[in-house]
Amino acid sequence: MTKVMSLIGTIALAMTALSWPAATADEVEGATSMMLVMDASGSMAEKTGGGTTRIRAAKDGLNAVIDALPAEQRVGFRVYGASDVAEDDPAACTDSKRIVDLDTDNRDALRKAVAEYEPVGWTPTSHALREAAKDLGDSGQRTIVLVSDGEPTCDPDPCVVAREIAKDGIDLRIDVVGFDVSGRAKKTLQCVADEGNGTYYDADDAESLTDSLRVSSVRASRPFDLTGTPVRGTPAFEGAPLLERGQYTDTIATDATAHYRLQHSAPGTTFHVGAVVSGVSGDLGAAAVLRVTRLNGQQCKADTTYGLDMSSRSPIYYGGVSSWVLDAESACRTDDELALEVDRVVGTLEGRPIELAVYEEPPITSDLAAGTVGDEPRWVAPTPGTPRETVPGTSIANAPEVEPGTYRMDISAGETQVLAVPVDWGQQLRAQFDATLNDDVRDAAKAGSGVDVTVINPLRRDVTVSQFGQRPKDWTAVPIVAARENIAYRTGAISWPVHPANRAHPGADRQGASLAGMHYVLVSLKLQGDEANLPYTLTLARENVLGDVAPTYAEVEGLEAPSADSRLVDSPVRTAAADDETTADEDESTAALADESGTPVTWLVGGAVVLVALVAGVVLVLRRRR
Repeated sequence: MTKVMSLIGTIALAMTALSWPAATADEVEGATSMMLVMDASGSMAEKTGGGTTRIRAAKDGLNAVIDALPAEQRVGFRVYGASDVAEDDPAACTDSKRIVDLDTDNRDALRKAVAEYEPVGWTPTSHALREAAKDLGDSGQRTIVLVSDGEPTCDPDPCVVAREIAKDGIDLRIDVVGFDVSGRAKKTLQCVADEGNGTYYDADDAESLTDSLRVSSVRASRPFDLTGTPVRGTPAFEGAPLLERGQYTDTIATDATAHYRLQHSAPGTTFHVGAVVSGVSGDLGAAAVLRVTRLNGQQCKADTTYGLDMSSRSPIYYGGVSSWVLDAESACRTDDELALEVDRVVGTLEGRPIELAVYEEPPITSDLAAGTVGDEPRWVAPTPGTPRETVPGTSIANAPEVEPGTYRMDISAGETQVLAVPVDWGQQLRAQFDATLNDDVRDAAKAGSGVDVTVINPLRRDVTVSQFGQRPKDWTAVPIVAARENIAYRTGAISWPVHPANRAHPGADRQGASLAGMHYVLVSLKLQGDEANLPYTLTLARENVLGDVAPTYAEVEGLEAPSADSRLVDSPVRTAAADDETTADEDESTAALADESGTPVTWLVGGAVVLVALVAGVVLVLRRRR
């Protein structure tokens, strides 16, 4: 019973730490819908190691979660295998009931359902998944949380069903929780999560349950979101979809090139296309090529999204390309229409989701070469200030906007976290990562493990100055795998200053530093294993090192010139103002990092998805199906 109470206490602590703010009316409309799908097989009536039954422990935990639910959160409750029927009775394979409808402010109904919930039946997993997908509808961010402790007892294969459900849209995911499963049962549950674009959570025993809950709740509060209008690239240019300014989702074509159309709004405009690709965990290396071409196939520009993410649970690859070429008379700049091509070159990216961001830049009317693009910047360590709390995102789509300062966060093994920072013409961005290693992190470290900090531009292009061969003296020289004690660990990144003439530079990373707008700081913890979690601070500094280098633009109806606070393409990020009390207590060093813009710190409202892992952790004590 002590372990059960420890688990419930962990839930309350996690919720307190995440401090969900109240949602606005606009946020409620677009909030994540979550359907809890609970196994009601007879094994849940067995006793736990603490003497109470598993169902009693589950009810105590579920009630604790329900008490903390924001009233605005849309959640429903479905059970399967809740009828006492024979295994060979056809009704055993359609035995799933929606006990509580998907709705907001339905906590009394949820508590009543938990009180009446009794485990007696078999395991029709596939039927329950299909019914839960119907419960969630066909729009918005939707999550199924499937809790199971073994193999299904009915056809069809739930892995196949999960694949069918995932085809309904990139905004639907299936997270799976398994406890004390192995062999074929574990592979089946992992496959359901993989095919459902979700995450599989595993705990081997009750002792590891509390730690697993802590780690999984961090991950689940930061889902990887690809967002945009669904499109389908074509094998040839004929019939290809037209991509105007905005965000689009597709999948990487299998053994083919996907084609899209780009149509100039006026002569001399420049297309900038960014890509975000959801990779495969454990992939040794993967790359997709983006090409802007003329309709006759002549290439204008090309670039590659590449990732080496053996240790990432959800690898994310970023990249971008523009249509700009130096020759103003080139057909790449004067043709009415161009083509965008996307294809895989290495790795297991076929069929993986991809987000395309398209921005059309108005024609520049000032002298592109005016001024200087500056020398390669050198690292100057920013002074950490009083840390503020924030919840980072895991992608562009959910990255909260922040201003210079120091932020306190924590990161799990294999995770990537993202913050958005406005960067204007002439400015550069510095990001400093500080942490103290712990035993879990050192134990999980293998060759190649470490912390990566990267800066990408508004259209997903890496603009980080390489520190290869010139590691700053204040960065930690000892690899994590070689650390023999829990030492202080520091690394960081510095971006190229933003100058319009950088687009003419031969270096791809420097070419990207040619657009003012929202830049994104990515922090990745590359470790082997699931349990390691590392608290850290990230200090952000931004300064103008080039002076006034902003170009002038021709006015074109419908087109927007780059500005520091623009994401340049629409992003459905919902943010809430952070507590101002911490900013009032900042020391002078932190205040010196901020510029005159004075934009308040914002953070992502992630409460809905946090519950995925909180509820999942509670029911991990339920062991083995009937």
